[in-house]
Amino acid sequence: MNIHRFARGAASAAIAASLLSGVVAAAQPRVETAFFDGQIVHFIQPAVFSSKPDGGTFACFGLGPDLSKTSRSAPMPPLYVILNDFATQDHCDGDATALRHDHVLSTAPGHAGYTGSWTLILAVPGPAFDPADMPYTTVAQVQAGVAAGELVLMDTGAQMIAPVIGGAP
Repeated sequence: MNIHRFARGAASAAIAASLLSGVVAAAQPRVETAFFDGQIVHFIQPAVFSSKPDGGTFACFGLGPDLSKTSRSAPMPPLYVILNDFATQDHCDGDATALRHDHVLSTAPGHAGYTGSWTLILAVPGPAFDPADMPYTTVAQVQAGVAAGELVLMDTGAQMIAPVIGGAP
């Protein structure tokens, strides 16, 4: 069985189980949407809802295991979080207006540098931000937005595991 098919099946089963039970179980994974190279892909965040003290958080978001406190030797390429009111992929649970954001992955399975782990980089509106340029769907667009003053990058210091499990990389 293809590993990606297995991971998608496991994620679907976990999501279905939590929906059927009406309660989110501890250590349940979370499936998120992202852009990679202009395509929509999905990634999975393990143990986002875990109560273990080694979990990372950013604002209202659980990140799963906090890799910034480890000596992990694998590279952690950037996962750009495009944070503004015009983003459509995600927001704080329970409040669709809070911390709206899109994800842009810098690599994916089968591409150079992919490890399934990431360094979170915020891309917030700069002085020349224009909502008409949304969505940013590639790293080249993010970099062009930075060069044009539309976006400002901020390294959060957060590092996380979130393997790509589906889509069209």
